[in-house]
Amino acid sequence: MQKAVNQHLQERIKILFDKLNWYAISYNKNITWNIVQDNIDKRWNWIGLSANPNIAWDIIKDNPDKPWSWYGLSYNPNIKWDIVKDNLDKPWDWTALSYNNTTTYDIVKDNLDNPWDWEALSLNHNITWDIVIDNPDRPWNWTKLSRNSNITWSIVKDNPDKPWDWTNLSSNPNITWSIVKDNPDKPWDWTKLSRNSNITWSIVKDNPDKPWDWTNLSSNPNITWDIIKDNPNKPWDWHSIGYNRNITWDIVKYNIDKPWNWCGLSYSPNITWDIVKDNLNESWDWSALSCNPNILLSTNDIFTVVKQYHYAKVIQRRWKHVISNPEYMICKRRLLYEYNNMGT
Repeated sequence: MQKAVNQHLQERIKILFDKLNWYAISYNKNITWNIVQDNIDKRWNWIGLSANPNIAWDIIKDNPDKPWSWYGLSYNPNIKWDIVKDNLDKPWDWTALSYNNTTTYDIVKDNLDNPWDWEALSLNHNITWDIVIDNPDRPWNWTKLSRNSNITWSIVKDNPDKPWDWTNLSSNPNITWSIVKDNPDKPWDWTKLSRNSNITWSIVKDNPDKPWDWTNLSSNPNITWDIIKDNPNKPWDWHSIGYNRNITWDIVKYNIDKPWNWCGLSYSPNITWDIVKDNLNESWDWSALSCNPNILLSTNDIFTVVKQYHYAKVIQRRWKHVISNPEYMICKRRLLYEYNNMGT
């Protein structure tokens, strides 16, 4: 019997392992090279590991037999230009290098013979407006530039001839409500504005005539549970509320009847391993939990969870059997109680 139980547990563990997002686990900032070495039999995703900020160039050099991803390495913040320059024979991903915040315009300018991705560079935080206007011959991508946090409203206003992308400008953290209000003739994207962190509930409430997007408002970091609770007539999107970082476990627990998005909740930094472990009956998304920076699952953790879940199910089945079978006194008492209360 115990052998069958153990086999069942092992099968459940395998199913749970299959549900985990191994890219996210491998990229998790809590994963160090020592952990990888001590668990080399696990299903590590080498793209995620290669991009992991805990993976230094020395580790890569000392382990040439490992299946490193040059795409992932090109995103890794430990990869400085000197490393790339000294290893130009390696298959670097130049789009990823162009996004990498270790790449400055001076590096690009001094190495123009390399295949830089100008769309990615346009979003790079090292690219300032001065660089853009001083190099007008470069193939800047104005869609990405419009989202770049170095682009302010003054720049946009002073350069109306540029092909600004208003959808991305509407997401730009430099765009405030005052700017939107003072420039009603501009083609603002209200879907993106509704998610912009500068939009507060007071603004929404005072401007009910605007075409707010309630899906994006529902996940806006300025929208709290009290606001949602006090305005039940609004078309809140429960899928998006699940991703709202103001939603804590206590809120979920005391409002368990709501149609929570368990995938979004599983991503939430408010969710810890203890919460998951103590509430295994809920519909957690194990792939999303793998992406949660608060949660780092070991094999022992997974075994414990599966074991608890298994025995909880056994108890539930046995209880159902006992409560439904008249041979047991507890069932007789239940039936007698229901009979006596019929019609009351």
